[in-house]
This record gives sequence, structure tokens and C-alpha cells, in this order.
Amino acid sequence: MGKTIQLNGFPSSVTADEVKVFVEKRTGAGTVYAIKVRQNKSGGKRAFAIIQFTTTREAEYIISLANQFLWYGRSYLKAWQMKLDIVPKPRTFLHSIENITMHFGCQTSKEKFLILWKAENVSVNFGIGMRKLHFSLSHNYVEYKLELSYENVWQIELHRPRGQTAKYLLIQVSHSTFD
Repeated sequence: MGKTIQLNGFPSSVTADEVKVFVEKRTGAGTVYAIKVRQNKSGGKRAFAIIQFTTTREAEYIISLANQFLWYGRSYLKAWQMKLDIVPKPRTFLHSIENITMHFGCQTSKEKFLILWKAENVSVNFGIGMRKLHFSLSHNYVEYKLELSYENVWQIELHRPRGQTAKYLLIQVSHSTFD
């Protein structure tokens, strides 16, 4: 069995975020890899979701729940396996570092760094073939993701200030483009 299923029978007003929350209450946080919500082509009052999970176990579990009566409010949901994934070959991170502190700023001299803003509990994911550093952070209860392409990294240095045991990486960016 694959990782992607179609879950049919949602009200037409449902959003992808609502479906994700609904499904992850049953499968666990972070188990949905990708999701698309579409309206039925017949123009009815129902919508369906195509959901790609991180493992086949979650897909099988939702299908088994739907076979035993899975309800979304007053809507009865049906589920079946899809032949193709939304993201055909999702890349997995080789390395992940959790609960780091990220400082945004600029280096003013060899020994000094001007901190403009800082974030706590940041996670970073990276790996060979990814060609990007993926930072996840939150600010004022909003989740943000920052992708830093390897091509934009000018230099990475490991520092340990005098008299301190803490180490930090200084990632210097050569240029950035914003879309």
C-alpha cells in the first residue's frame, strides 16, 4: 500500500488546514506530508482531500477508520488508496537539530555580532542532496519556515566566545532573493 489516500465526503467549505487538523488528531502531529482539497466535479456540496502521509501506516489507519464509519461533523467519509503520491519522491532530512537559538543580525567585527532579533526553540533540517537549510521557528504564535539555499551561503564558521562554553555557527549569506 502507498502513503497517499483520497478521503471523500467533506463539506464543500472545508479547508486543507481543517482536514489536516482532523486527520492528525487520529494519526498524530506531523504525519501529513502533503494535502490537496478539491471540490467534486459534479458540482455537489461535497469535497474530497488527497492526503499523502509520511508513512504507509497512517494511510492504512485512516482507511480502516473510514471502513468502520469515520465522521467529519455530520458528514460520513469514505477513503481509498491512490496510485500516485502528491510528491513523488519526497526528500528526507539526514540531519536535524532541535531547540536551538537563532540570532539574526550582522557581524560588525571579527569578535562582535550585532543582534537585531533572536528566536528560541528553532529547529534546523539539512542533508546531502537537499541543497537547502530548513529552519522552523515561531514568533507571536505564528509558525515560520525559512529556507536558505546552499548557493546563498557565503561561509559558515564555528565560534566560541572567549570565556564561554557555548559554541555557535555563524552563517554568512552572500545574497538573498525574495519572491
